[in-house]
Amino acid sequence: MTRLAVSLGSGLLVVKITAGVWWNWFREPYTLADAPKVDVKVRAEESTYPDVQETTEDVDTLVRVYVQRLKGGDANGIAELAGPAYKQPGPTAAKYVREYGQAAGGPVDVTVLEGSVGYFNSVTVAYRRTGQRQDLLLVKDDGHWWIGLGDGDPAAGS
Repeated sequence: MTRLAVSLGSGLLVVKITAGVWWNWFREPYTLADAPKVDVKVRAEESTYPDVQETTEDVDTLVRVYVQRLKGGDANGIAELAGPAYKQPGPTAAKYVREYGQAAGGPVDVTVLEGSVGYFNSVTVAYRRTGQRQDLLLVKDDGHWWIGLGDGDPAAGS
């Protein structure tokens, strides 16, 4: 084997390891599906603190996936959005589908509220079709945002 072949092989190994680390640690563990389509506007509460806008950008995908799964009646998919410290999120997810599933079929406005700590944040979900409002607690764990569903104490750690 030539030095060039060894160098190329080593370089490819480094690229594969780096891609694997990114894929497993940095990509979001949930993604928006192609269907059903949802009409969701996510905005930050008016605030003098710039971190509210930053949090809004961070949680945007999570709340869109949540509304999409609500609209699709996917309680199991919603349960997968539960924070790691929460146990048995299924009953809460099923309750949310019953209460808000049809409302998620219309326009939805999500307001990210000013949080007091960096790993908890509340959002208000307003369903324009029905006039319903829902308050959700979002929890940041291992670099990703999750929804507080089921029983758990995220402050105690996972």
